[in-house]
Amino acid sequence: MPAQAASSPPSLSDALAAIAAYAPRALAEQGAPGMSVAITDRTHVIQLLALGYANVESKTPVTAQTRFPIGSITKSMTALALLQLADSGSLDLDLPVTRYLPDFLIDSAAKPILVHQLLSHTSGLPDDYSFPYGYGDAIYNLRRAAVLFPPGTAFSYSNDGYATAGAILAALDKRPWSESVRARVFAALGMTSSSPVFTPEVFLESATGYTLRYQDRPEALNPPLLPTPAFDFVNPAGSVVSTPADMAAYMRLYLNEGVTPGGTRLISKATFERMTTPDDMNGKPAGAAHAVLAEAPAWYRRYGFGLTIVDDSGDHIVAHTGGISGYTACMAINVTRGFGIVAMSNLVEAPLHPCAIVLYALNVLHAQSAGLALPPPPIAPDPSVVAHAADYAGAYAATDGTKLVVAAAGSGAVLRDGAATYRLYPRDDDTFWTDDPRFARFLLIFYRNKEKAVTDFTAGPQQFVNPVYNGPTTFTYPAWYDTLLGRYETTVFGDASVTRVLEVKGQLTLDGSTPLVDQGNGTFRSGHSVIRFDHVFGGRPQRMWLDGLEADRVDLP
Repeated sequence: MPAQAASSPPSLSDALAAIAAYAPRALAEQGAPGMSVAITDRTHVIQLLALGYANVESKTPVTAQTRFPIGSITKSMTALALLQLADSGSLDLDLPVTRYLPDFLIDSAAKPILVHQLLSHTSGLPDDYSFPYGYGDAIYNLRRAAVLFPPGTAFSYSNDGYATAGAILAALDKRPWSESVRARVFAALGMTSSSPVFTPEVFLESATGYTLRYQDRPEALNPPLLPTPAFDFVNPAGSVVSTPADMAAYMRLYLNEGVTPGGTRLISKATFERMTTPDDMNGKPAGAAHAVLAEAPAWYRRYGFGLTIVDDSGDHIVAHTGGISGYTACMAINVTRGFGIVAMSNLVEAPLHPCAIVLYALNVLHAQSAGLALPPPPIAPDPSVVAHAADYAGAYAATDGTKLVVAAAGSGAVLRDGAATYRLYPRDDDTFWTDDPRFARFLLIFYRNKEKAVTDFTAGPQQFVNPVYNGPTTFTYPAWYDTLLGRYETTVFGDASVTRVLEVKGQLTLDGSTPLVDQGNGTFRSGHSVIRFDHVFGGRPQRMWLDGLEADRVDLP
């Protein structure tokens, strides 16, 4: 937050003008076709911005009436409706889930999962164990899974946890989850333009979503986009579609600590405080142990019920982000100072969350409220800057005789491939994307020796070594691994997704970067997920399962 006092305290109009001036640049830097932004105080909308295109092909502009899916911001609405039942005495947040859903079943390490643990992501349920269009089947599929940790002992974000919470809401309210949210949230707050579900009819009044045209490779710097299809989707974790004005009405509920515009308390004061306070996680505040969003590292470090909890310079802020096929959203509410901001755009999920304008608006409105000078807009980092570029410089060769050169160039690094030169763009530690078409499908991953000197890099299954390297260039591994190698595809919410099983330096990997750990029983682990193969035909499995998600072999590179 800015700390310098303003010589002449800025007005609210000054603050809103600064936000509006930054908005077009925020959209351009995100790369989304369109975006809407709403800012509200405790009583009414104070700014509404509509930028870019709702549909690129028809040049239809975003307007104040354009609807956008809000993704996981839906979770707070599911929690809000469920908490009303807690206030009425129909639900005890501290009882096991099976008290309300007798059919719910998962290996929970002999410890019951409590209802409030679903709402704060402390249940241990996996995230998106499967991807059926109906959330009931997602819950049923959990009986084949196990918790990631004993319930209540840690934090792990779980869409399946909120699907389960929605099922409890439907069971207790004796109506579908969507109708319960429509009545308990939308109708109560006057959100007349919102829908709890996706249908082709809903999409007629919504911005067209866009995703990456090429789903079989790392994201390019300025990737070509493709419209996402309209599809049916009902899920308590993420299927609400809304407008900026409706979302402003939703934020005002939190700004007024659970009280509706008509003066009715939607949830009790005690329940509001519990919702907007970090839940308990093995005696500690619930939340991620590491930064989840590069854009907002403090978010998700502490988590209440469907909301991240942030205390920033004494201000109590509740927030959340959302992403669903072709769309992203970002919401932050400064309960202390009395303003909320939401931004919604029609481009596929992270790292393209439209949080930049929300974070800037938070800072500007804080400064104006405190009588401080307004902060300047953020400067987007140069994506080509490479720290310690000289570490990677040198000549590299592959076993097939291919030769490449990496060189430091200004503040970055380049790859010289024959007569052509291509920039390297950092994606992670010692990991780069390049626009060299030879390496379009894979990231370049550099390796170091014990002295931290760079020795080699891989691009998918191919290894390139420099003169410092003194290890093997051929590797042994179980022969049956070769039968697993190949390209596997699946479709989720209309989007195709491609995963390649590759051997890299004797290790099976997903896409050359994520190791698969052999469990010795025909299955592999990748983090918390289990990968298995079946439908063997012609000596090769034709299907791969990542937890409960099926992908089919496709004989393409």
